[in-house]
Amino acid sequence: MKTRVISGIVIAIGLAAVLISGGYFLAGVLFAVSLVSYNELTKATGVHDSEKKYNSLEICGYISIVVHYLQMIVLRDYRYYIFSLMFAFFLIMACYVLTFPRFTSTKAMSAFFSFVYAPVNMSFVFLLRIRSDYGWIFAWVPFIAWVSDTCAYFVGRAFGKHKLAPVLSPKKTIEGAVGGVLGSVIVGFIIGYVVYIQKIHDIKFLVVMIIITFVGSIIGQLGDLLASGIKRDHNIKDYGNVIPGHGGIMDRFDSVIFVIPCVYFLAAVLYRLL
Repeated sequence: MKTRVISGIVIAIGLAAVLISGGYFLAGVLFAVSLVSYNELTKATGVHDSEKKYNSLEICGYISIVVHYLQMIVLRDYRYYIFSLMFAFFLIMACYVLTFPRFTSTKAMSAFFSFVYAPVNMSFVFLLRIRSDYGWIFAWVPFIAWVSDTCAYFVGRAFGKHKLAPVLSPKKTIEGAVGGVLGSVIVGFIIGYVVYIQKIHDIKFLVVMIIITFVGSIIGQLGDLLASGIKRDHNIKDYGNVIPGHGGIMDRFDSVIFVIPCVYFLAAVLYRLL
């Protein structure tokens, strides 16, 4: 537990430094984290060939990540993400076809899924950070998913009686899930209100902050269950061991990854509607 707490503090400090810095430094860190996450996912889903360090299917995924981040830095617009997705899809499928029967179709689809799940979703932090409509503060919102996890844990232990997903995650309860959402909304409101009073005197900002925190908390819990499902499907305990006390990048950021694009698009839509 001590190691886990210390690692959590180090991650929080590092995360703050990266988000505050923004720019190429943020993009570089996201790129590095995406590479590690992709490696963890390909190993978990069976794409990685234990007989070799890397296989051609994995290499296609890494090439796709490089292309994706280059276009992200240059074009800085989610509308061009379709290029990255199609590039990765055709590259991975071409590898599957040209090397058949070296890989199964399941491995090819898993390679593409791993590319979208972590690298693409994570890259939305960069787009959030450079948004003109308060993106710099919204970039912090996905990480409130950790608040949701913490609140869900303690509320679940104190009041949990009804299982949320008994087969997938026996310890999670409906009461804990509700507590996680409420805890996130409270923290989101406090952060939003402080920023609203001190810097951004726009009520629209506060309303958007509360809504995206509420929705993001729900999505984050679904993301956590998805990551658990993948581990159960492939009979593994952790995705990796790069973070002492936590496991791999995917073990620590599983709920956050799902929330990032949700916050980006929800904030954009709400600012158009309100």
